[in-house]
Formats: sequence, C-alpha cells, structure tokens
Amino acid sequence: MGEASLLTNNFIIMSYILQKVAVILGLALILSGFFQLKKYGEQRSMMSTQMSAFGPTLMIICGSVLLILPEAIGAAVLAFWGTNNPLSYDGGPSGYSALIPPLLIMVRVVGVGSFIRGVILLAKSGGQHGQPGQTGKAFTYIIAGVFCIHILGTIDLLENIMGLG
Repeated sequence: MGEASLLTNNFIIMSYILQKVAVILGLALILSGFFQLKKYGEQRSMMSTQMSAFGPTLMIICGSVLLILPEAIGAAVLAFWGTNNPLSYDGGPSGYSALIPPLLIMVRVVGVGSFIRGVILLAKSGGQHGQPGQTGKAFTYIIAGVFCIHILGTIDLLENIMGLG
C-alpha cells in the first residue's frame, strides 16, 4: 500500500470521526437548548428579561444541523456552487500528482471541521453571553468551510476572478 492511499484512508477515517463528534455535539446542543427553554418557561416573575427564547431555539436548530451534517454540508455546497458533489481530481497516479488526492481530502476534512466550528459558534452567539461579532465570525467559519469542502471549485473561481484561467 502506497503512501498516497494510506493518507487517503487515514483522512477518510478522520472524516468518520468528525461526523461522529458532530452527532455527539448536536445531541448536546439540542439537550442544552431544551433545558434552557425549560428554565425560561419556569421563570416565576416576568421582571427578569435577561433571558429570551431566541438563544435556546438557535441552539436546537444548530444541534439539528450537526445531527444531519452530511445533508447540511451538501445543501450549503449546493447553495454556493450549484452542485452538491465536489468535483474529483483527474490527475495521474505517479510522482507528486499521486499526493494531490490525499491533500484535497485533507483540505475537505479541514473544511468540515471549520463548518462544525461555525455552527457551534452560531449556537453560542444566540445566548445571553454572546460576544459582539461572534455571529459574523461564525458565518465566516461556515462559508470558509464550504469553500474548503469544494476546494476545486474555489480554485476555479479564484482563477476566473484573477483572470488566470
């Protein structure tokens, strides 16, 4: 087994691990959102207006997105690129070009991690302890993750914008 196929297999295993971590984080966000909604519903006095239902609802939505991560990423890639299937690389199997497919898979795995981080930051931004600019940072992670997931389309887009293609 060559180095390129070994790297490819390792990155595929890492993507499965990321997907399982996303499911666990999604369940945690959903449960946390429901507990916060329960706490909001049990408030005895209406004098405390520090808590709203927006934060827990956003946590439940973000947790649901993490539970259906492959479909959510497919929908995001479809929204940006018009296709939900990233293009495959058509390089040769010898020399340095044999290392291009594992490199592309690594960039896609980093993109999935960025997408997950963006969804987690988006869930935290709706709470009462959200920092200013956190929502913008979350959307930046989500968009950068989508660009990394479809890296070949991003490279083609940059080539067309710069006039290199």
